[in-house]
Amino acid sequence: MEGVYNNAAAPAVREPFSLRWFDYDISLGLAFPGAYGNTDFSNRGENANQSLTQRTNNFLYYNLGLQLQFGQLGVTVMGDFLSYDIESPSATTSGLSLTLGRIHAVGAYGMANNQIVIGAGARIILADVSTKGTSTFGELTQRVSGGGAILQMAGAAPEVGIVIKPNDRQWRVGATARAPVEGGDVTTGRTTVDPVTGVSHAGAFIVPDRIVQPWEIEGGIAWQFGPRPLNPRWIDPEKDEEELVKRIIRDRAERAAAQQVALGSMPGVTADDIAARADRAEAFTRDERLIRATEDMALADAKERLYEERKARYLNWPRERVLLLASMLITGASPTAVAVEGFIDQRRELVGQSVTLAPRLAAESEPVPNFLRTRAGIYFEPSRFADGTTRQHFTFGTDVRLLSWDVFGILSPTTWRLTAFVDLAPRYQNFGFSIGAWR
Repeated sequence: MEGVYNNAAAPAVREPFSLRWFDYDISLGLAFPGAYGNTDFSNRGENANQSLTQRTNNFLYYNLGLQLQFGQLGVTVMGDFLSYDIESPSATTSGLSLTLGRIHAVGAYGMANNQIVIGAGARIILADVSTKGTSTFGELTQRVSGGGAILQMAGAAPEVGIVIKPNDRQWRVGATARAPVEGGDVTTGRTTVDPVTGVSHAGAFIVPDRIVQPWEIEGGIAWQFGPRPLNPRWIDPEKDEEELVKRIIRDRAERAAAQQVALGSMPGVTADDIAARADRAEAFTRDERLIRATEDMALADAKERLYEERKARYLNWPRERVLLLASMLITGASPTAVAVEGFIDQRRELVGQSVTLAPRLAAESEPVPNFLRTRAGIYFEPSRFADGTTRQHFTFGTDVRLLSWDVFGILSPTTWRLTAFVDLAPRYQNFGFSIGAWR
């Protein structure tokens, strides 16, 4: 379901392991970017404010998402948040706590038996800058009461996407476009405007009139080698069971018609005739209840057999494969934007003055079938600063199969996986973990 980060059509893509008409997925992840300190998170480069970099710590990245699929329709809400602290250079002033959030709320629909999937929704951005308390309890009190807030802004804009995945082919392509987001102040009473200059202030800080995230266009291709199919035909359970349901409906209609004919042929002149007809109708009703109960049980058994057939089809595919992925992220310009670091330092440091390109390459395989999956990749992160340079990232990840658990009976029995990853680049290190279903 994390595919929603890359494509707005992802919620309706029915993968081979999706065997029922209704399906769901949940995701929870935790990462620690900059865990080793002195992190240049924004790729400011060699000209970064070293004092600010050294005072920035306690990075925490977390995400949470829910995906629901109803046949060809899919809906996903996925949010990820980055928080970190900036210590004050002076013992007499408070430090800052920043939280930057991004939420995708997207719906998508599959066509041509899920070979073409289109999606649309909203990309929401959030920003919170608060004074850092002298203790954990003090900081928590400030955040709950809002007393320490300097800046709280939010905004939303549309995004659209498409995925093309022809049946029985070993490739798929996708593209998505995201409109620029502008967010305004969502707080009241914390910002004052200088009547002469028109500049907004929150305490000692000059605050921006809005936050922005530029437009983005992203496209990618996946190609799989090996015996495992990438795009097997998705069997829609409703269509798979359609003939069974139609036959039962047809049988019930024929019985009802025959019963009406039988009742209509009975005399209805005398009181005895009417009583006999009522007894016959009651017998028909009683028999029909028994027949329908038997039919319902037979239908449930037949549906379960079809489900087991779909499951066996999936489980019998070989696990061996090598999946190659390539993508390009194009990020638009924000001509008058100031970097977060510039806001913190209270200096006008422009960022995002030109369009940037970020190519990405990755490979995934399963060296220990049905137990261990590994992936590796590289991507190039262009600096959004005029005097910055592009840096290269190396990423590594693994999925390990865990035990099956129904979460105290809340979910159906699910085989879980533990995912771990690292992301390494000059002046940047990131590692994290997540829990999800093993596929």
